[in-house]
Amino acid sequence: MKRLIMICCLLCATLTLWASEPITFSGGATKLVMKEGRQSVSLSGGARVTSGSIQLSADSITLSGEEYRFVTCTGSVRLIDSERGLTLTTRTLSYDRQDEQILVPGYVEIDDAKTQVQASAFHLAYDIEAGQMELEVSAMLLRHTSSGAMVCSSDVITFNRSDERLSMFGNARVVWDDDTYEAQRIDVDLKAEEIVMKGAIKGVIGG
Repeated sequence: MKRLIMICCLLCATLTLWASEPITFSGGATKLVMKEGRQSVSLSGGARVTSGSIQLSADSITLSGEEYRFVTCTGSVRLIDSERGLTLTTRTLSYDRQDEQILVPGYVEIDDAKTQVQASAFHLAYDIEAGQMELEVSAMLLRHTSSGAMVCSSDVITFNRSDERLSMFGNARVVWDDDTYEAQRIDVDLKAEEIVMKGAIKGVIGG
């Protein structure tokens, strides 16, 4: 079985891998392992990866799996999806190119230009094709409206970018237009600017 291990220390190393989606990468230091079943590319020193409309930069990036399906980023991670108008900033991120799934196991900040939403949480699971985000642990979502900022916070927020709806579970709270709404579950239609509350409802309006 052919085995090849190559270590490159370059100011800029760029290569294109042809898989289900072309992927281009560059980095100041690059390590390639080509042994069958263990193929991987490790980048550091200004690591950058582009796959379709998604651009990733981080202190270090590893590509692994069949056809370099998995992309793992660590340190000063920034993801920009130019097609979908989305930017993520975090410390650690995993991207499954085949299933189009993004997982962030720590604090993440989200800037969604398409839906005019900013959000943050300490855990994110994002299904790119479905356009659905699951934010957990101190999840917060901010949307600017004609009546001012709508601030949504909860233990868990499920946000569907396609229809601009969100569902909040556990200690759900919405502050909007000087009013406060609290419930165990709150559903929000951002387009229609409608709020539906369920379970242990509290609120302050006209305050």
